[in-house]
Amino acid sequence: MNLKSQNPEMIFKANAKTFSLAARFLPRARYDAVARLYYFCRYMDDLADAAPAGCNDAKLVALRDDFIRGDSADPVMADLLVLQQQFGIPANLVMDFVDALIADQWPRHLQSQDELVRFCYGVASTVGLMMCHLFGVKNPRAYPFAVDLGVAMQMTNICRDILEDAERERVYLPAEMLEGPVCAAGLAAGDPVQRANAYKGAVRLLGIADEYYASAAQGYGFLPVAVRQAIKIAARLYRAIGDKVVATPNQYWQRRTVVSATTKCRLIGELLGRRITEGSSTLIIHRAEHRPRLHKALDPQRFGT
Repeated sequence: MNLKSQNPEMIFKANAKTFSLAARFLPRARYDAVARLYYFCRYMDDLADAAPAGCNDAKLVALRDDFIRGDSADPVMADLLVLQQQFGIPANLVMDFVDALIADQWPRHLQSQDELVRFCYGVASTVGLMMCHLFGVKNPRAYPFAVDLGVAMQMTNICRDILEDAERERVYLPAEMLEGPVCAAGLAAGDPVQRANAYKGAVRLLGIADEYYASAAQGYGFLPVAVRQAIKIAARLYRAIGDKVVATPNQYWQRRTVVSATTKCRLIGELLGRRITEGSSTLIIHRAEHRPRLHKALDPQRFGT
């Protein structure tokens, strides 16, 4: 896919159907900024995922160097640099994201839950934290909850995409969470025992993701009212993917798990029917206390706590 020749909004709508649907509830200026950020993230992710493994390593490293220098001939990186300046996005968040993708180019099998949380932070929570700056969220007490939403969503992605990842020689389900041996080759080849072990591991991981979703919800009150509903919708639609993985084990290996348009509309309608008043959102802010154990694998100084 040649992202350079396409419009950020088109890329956003075509490739992030769940998130772009939720983003429609953002004010137009915020939507445009989110689409531009997604455009950059998708571009970098596609470079990291290209076959053969590591074929774009030099390009990714060069883009990293461009970012450090603050100038780039690459139009996607150049726009990210403009976006960073416009919204005051901390450089370390972009660096953590890029470094995570550089490390993710190669075959891998994560071993522990802590390793998984660090991976989720690098490829997803960093994006959530960058979005905090797009939304004008400056209270550092909000940032741990944004990290948790990124972790939860990435865990959901992992559980949905096990087969696609295996075909790239990657297994993100931590070995310590699996009841038996699992490898990328076995999953890709259809080994029934390995697939059964992987599915059980996915269900277990989705239970852990639910803890992070629940924690993220405690931080919604930090968000400006104009963007809060969109983030709540995005979280609920992503969580619905995990719900369907658990509810349809017989279909899991047959096709990619997707949530139907009817279900999405129902969930959005339910959320829109539960308006959070300004008084209750203030109460949420005063009561929100993050659970440190969720971040025991992370360095909180990286995201401003």
